[in-house]
Amino acid sequence: MTLSPALSTSRTPYAPSLRCPDCGARPVLTPTRTQPLPGGTFGLLCCPCATYPVIDDIPVLRRGRIDSQDHLTGRCEVEGPTADELVALLRADRPLDALVALLAFPPPAPLSHRAGLRLPFTRGPWPRLALAARRREVRAMLADLGALTAQDWMELAYDRSSDRIDDELLPYFLGRFGQPRFLATTALLRALPDDGSGAVLDLACGFGHVAHHLAAREDPRPVVGVDRNFLQLWVARRYVAPTQSFVCADRVDALPFDDDAFAAAVCSDAFHYFEAQQGCLDELRRVAASDTVLLDRLGNARLAPADGPAEREAAGYVALLRGAPWRLTCEDELLEGYRAGYGPQLAAPRHPSELDGAKWLMLVTSRDERVLADHGSFTALPHAAGTPTLNPVFEVAHHDDGVHLAFAFPSTWFAFENAAMLRYTSAGERVDAATFEALVAGRPTDRTADLLRRCVLLGMPERYRRPPGSAARSVLGGLCRGVRRRR
Repeated sequence: MTLSPALSTSRTPYAPSLRCPDCGARPVLTPTRTQPLPGGTFGLLCCPCATYPVIDDIPVLRRGRIDSQDHLTGRCEVEGPTADELVALLRADRPLDALVALLAFPPPAPLSHRAGLRLPFTRGPWPRLALAARRREVRAMLADLGALTAQDWMELAYDRSSDRIDDELLPYFLGRFGQPRFLATTALLRALPDDGSGAVLDLACGFGHVAHHLAAREDPRPVVGVDRNFLQLWVARRYVAPTQSFVCADRVDALPFDDDAFAAAVCSDAFHYFEAQQGCLDELRRVAASDTVLLDRLGNARLAPADGPAEREAAGYVALLRGAPWRLTCEDELLEGYRAGYGPQLAAPRHPSELDGAKWLMLVTSRDERVLADHGSFTALPHAAGTPTLNPVFEVAHHDDGVHLAFAFPSTWFAFENAAMLRYTSAGERVDAATFEALVAGRPTDRTADLLRRCVLLGMPERYRRPPGSAARSVLGGLCRGVRRRR
């Protein structure tokens, strides 16, 4: 089952058949005459009830305004264009304008922390002029597409944009590959059935960290990532997991895919935020062969801090399965197993009350007996999958005797959420200048294996972060560059 040939490029090895989430019909793609970016398709998907935009290979199966929404609460952080406005731009053969409209988050208002002084920058011509400058900046960045990294786009969105955006989001996403939650996730993913080329659905995929891991590990798997936030999907598609496929959709209780379209479905660190949890789990089971679903990192309502009003206790999540086979484990157990070198232990059933003391739960359900089993040792460190890259939590200091790499949490909240990093991440390392230069360039050294084991290096996408020490662009500097580029 594949998308129409026009969406099947050498970049996309697998993409299950889409269907409209409202009418259920299979939409037909009409590409735009102009295709502004190499390796990407822009066009219109038409079904009997709607016309959806396709922006740089990403079908946008949403109605109304395509806002950027807070990943915890769903509130609008950045107001986006409407689906109809995107369709109109594509019909007018202005595909690059459609992409810019989705990526150009407005810059923060000057003096945003001073209520009495910021008013002139929130009214009148300033917001319009600032947004126009940001759009020109984004166009300039798109002209340098191949020279940038995922970090550049994350900084644009979370460090240089609307003051409604939580400033914790940049380290939260940029540092994901070394976090305890990610190591536990990679351990849980060992339970995926070995079905050769069968694709995995990654619901609420964000920036595609899971999609990258499944593409880069020893037994790679194709992934289709689904999320409501377009910018995250686009960065995933271009920089984080460029061989995988992505769909922008916001109906977790009406997934736009055929029955049994996937070998399995995964939802990591998001399910407990959904209001429509029963409908979502029913849909995940519908689109997955053998009803195989891995719900990763579910917040336990019995324990503080609360991670949203829709959290449940362990028994509450199990009740959503309507009697289907299941197994429960938790992040702490998976992390312990990871450090010992083996995958999840899912053979023995457990009563939900046994997990009452665990904050982060993992629920697995399947009719495939290979899934609900004990998964043995792995031969390679899962977090090493990808290009060995310096962990973003390490600060770099150059001295006469070499380079010092020092572990430093980027914020107090990051330290609270990721305190377990101290159990497996080196406190600091010293390397000679030549070794450091080779490590930054991605060349193997006699220290590489040890630094990977100690999580100083992590397997990352090739174009995930800038070289250490390279300066981030400022808000004003980025806007000025955009203006100069237009001239």
